[in-house]
Amino acid sequence: MTPGLDKWTRLRIALVGLGLVCLGLWLVCRFFQLQIIRGSELREEANRESQKLCPVLPVRGQILDCRGNELATSTQVHSLVAHPPQIKNPTRLSRELAPILGFDVRELKEILTRAKPFVWVKRHLTPEKEEAFRAWLAEAEKAAAKQKLTGRRDIDAVYLIPEAFRYYPQLTMAGPLLGFCNLDGQGLEGIELQYDNYLYGKPKKCVKMLDARGRIVVTGEKAWDPEVIGNNVVLTLDSTLQYIAEKELNKGVAHWKAAGGLALVVRPRTGEILALAQTPTVDPNRYAQYPEEHRRIRHVTHALEPGSTFKVFIVASALDAQVVKAGDKFHCENGTWRLGAKEVIHDAHPYGTLTVQQVVQKSSNIGVAKIGNRTGPARLDQYLRAFGFGSRTGIFFPGENAGLLKNLRTTRAAIDRATLAFGQGVSVTPLQLTMALAAMGNDGVLMEPMLVKEIVSPQGGKVKEFQPRPIRRVLSPATSKLMLEIMQTVTQKGGTAETAAPPGFTAAGKTGTAQKLVGRAYSHSKFQSLFIGLTPAYKPELAVAVIIDEPKGAIYGGVVAAPIFREIAAQSLRFLGHYPQGDEQKTILAGLLPSPAAAHTLPEAKPRAPKAAAPQPVKPPTQIALTKKPEARPAIPKKPLQVMPDLSGLTIRQVLDVLHRSGLRCRFEGSGQAVSQEPAPGTAINPNTTCRVRFRSQS
Repeated sequence: MTPGLDKWTRLRIALVGLGLVCLGLWLVCRFFQLQIIRGSELREEANRESQKLCPVLPVRGQILDCRGNELATSTQVHSLVAHPPQIKNPTRLSRELAPILGFDVRELKEILTRAKPFVWVKRHLTPEKEEAFRAWLAEAEKAAAKQKLTGRRDIDAVYLIPEAFRYYPQLTMAGPLLGFCNLDGQGLEGIELQYDNYLYGKPKKCVKMLDARGRIVVTGEKAWDPEVIGNNVVLTLDSTLQYIAEKELNKGVAHWKAAGGLALVVRPRTGEILALAQTPTVDPNRYAQYPEEHRRIRHVTHALEPGSTFKVFIVASALDAQVVKAGDKFHCENGTWRLGAKEVIHDAHPYGTLTVQQVVQKSSNIGVAKIGNRTGPARLDQYLRAFGFGSRTGIFFPGENAGLLKNLRTTRAAIDRATLAFGQGVSVTPLQLTMALAAMGNDGVLMEPMLVKEIVSPQGGKVKEFQPRPIRRVLSPATSKLMLEIMQTVTQKGGTAETAAPPGFTAAGKTGTAQKLVGRAYSHSKFQSLFIGLTPAYKPELAVAVIIDEPKGAIYGGVVAAPIFREIAAQSLRFLGHYPQGDEQKTILAGLLPSPAAAHTLPEAKPRAPKAAAPQPVKPPTQIALTKKPEARPAIPKKPLQVMPDLSGLTIRQVLDVLHRSGLRCRFEGSGQAVSQEPAPGTAINPNTTCRVRFRSQS
């Protein structure tokens, strides 16, 4: 029989039970507070103690020319970052790091004490500063080991992370076209901006796990992570043709002490832009050092008066509308034509009667004005707009200018219609002018300008491909052929550009000399010299436009711009595999054009009144029948390298010349002269080998 418990024992048991109940209730409340009420806050604090979240910025894709040569690429650099909450003594750390990084001590301390879990201390360290920081870190580690410090150290809160740095290995080549990026790799101008959605990769974050002393033990960071690399943009631009155009343009501008110049090379059959040169230009690697005016792509943003180059489009419209023939004659008033009491048109030289062909060859203002009058304002307006004047080309580039073309149907002043015929009172962009010219070399079909060929993924798969796109038929094939024959006489004896034809080739072109507008009046001292041409004259392979701004010593397009055209065309044709064929390419006018000597013996043609019928409609794109295919071009002979050459001491451009001609791809680091390379000299290589070359300035 169990003896009964006295009342004090029962009381003690009740008190212990009550205590346990209270303890349980307290644990439940504490658990609720920590997990529910402050759960997210405490988890975040714990993560800050055990993890470091570091951004991994995207690596931009490459910009390549049509042959795979790199125009813009990304190289690896390091940036210094810090975690301010984990720094116990920012004053001492700032004092040690400031001279290494080139900071003021107070400025660096302000960065290291910001109320943020992560800060950028210095972006894109130079190799010298990176090496100095690593040396300091090594010394700090040795000092900490000697002192046998335990716990988290300040040096663990500052470290380097890899980043992609945008680099343009060709320096100033096509600089304004390529554009540039900001520190975060986002495109700001040019191709970098226009195709930023394709070039810019996907940003992500990496997680670094820390031990109790704050040292990194596990990291999710990957340098050049495939997940963050953007697509590659392949241009229609050919870096060799771009180099030729820039070289000859710079020579011409320097020779004539001009303010600047533009050159544009287009393939007429496809509308592909092969070269787009301008001077002054910019180096995208140092874009901040150039004024905004130099950074603009003036081929599409700037409109200018085309001068006498506009005459070929007036004559082509009249011929296609069949209101004139090549042999029709116009009296050019011996150089002075009065339209009214104060309205007078002059020719550079006094001419009597000229045929349509001679009007173009001699560049008569009066003759082309009379041809424009015979065509009629409504019909002429229709043709000029069909050529693309007065509207954007369709290249969809930032800041493209549409130019200015008056509505000739409502223009009442006779002087306005007359001056427009020789390129005054109308403004066009160099791209508009070149594409309109290219239409004559493409059997009369205007093509949309094509600057990007395809977009390729980092793995080599095609993301998007662009095809040549015809816009509309402007001229009949017969009229286009006839215009090429007429324009070819401009580059022959008696024309305004006798030296324009490339040696061994024929050329069909037109000169122009345009007065510049200063305020509201035409300047008598500032001019623009132009030459536009197609070569060879039959089955043209290239359409080239050259514009020189404010030349000194000469102003005429045939003297200033035509020789530059000749050199660009000659070198480009040879590079593309076209070679002179002797007398086989000489002009045979097939009876369509009278010779310059015989033109004066033809009977006077009676003026023909314009037909009452409505103008011939310009066919829409759906009515174009393009049956002619581009001819196959002979391949350029190459001798691929079998072993890796020694590149030491060479400049970036010299390395590009050696490697790209053998089909090799390369990545560059630094600038100056080559100091190391991979693969090593003498290593067996194949055309698909990727070479890495490090450069260092010797100064």
